[in-house]
Amino acid sequence: MSFDIIAEPTVKCPKSAKPRRGRGFSREETSQAGLTIDNARKMGLIVDLRRKTVYSENIEALKQYTKDLEEIIAALAKEEVVVASKADDAVAELSSLRAVKVSEAPLLAKAGIKSFSDLAYCDIPKIAKKTGIDEERITAMVKAALKKV
Repeated sequence: MSFDIIAEPTVKCPKSAKPRRGRGFSREETSQAGLTIDNARKMGLIVDLRRKTVYSENIEALKQYTKDLEEIIAALAKEEVVVASKADDAVAELSSLRAVKVSEAPLLAKAGIKSFSDLAYCDIPKIAKKTGIDEERITAMVKAALKKV
């Protein structure tokens, strides 16, 4: 992914045709790239409504920017699924312990306990405060986890 900075428009000087940085993309450039003005602005792009010129470099830059943005969104969604599956694995592992009730396993996972060893060597008062589970219950869970570790 080449998504380092936001896409910048280029315009050409009327006298020398020398390219320089523009204020924003024209309406026609955004529409040819498959974007509406509102969508372009929501993506953080600047649209200059006064500009009438259309440059193919700007259209390609907009297309590349949207493609990179879609790749980033897909990667973030994939990462979110992986994190959710790891949390599910932690809940399944913790609930397999006899001393841990099925309703308590998600609370422990949310508090940062992902495995038996995490539970066995945890700070009981701190976890009790985070989860709302009684310290005596957590002590019983820790004893059971120590036997598994």
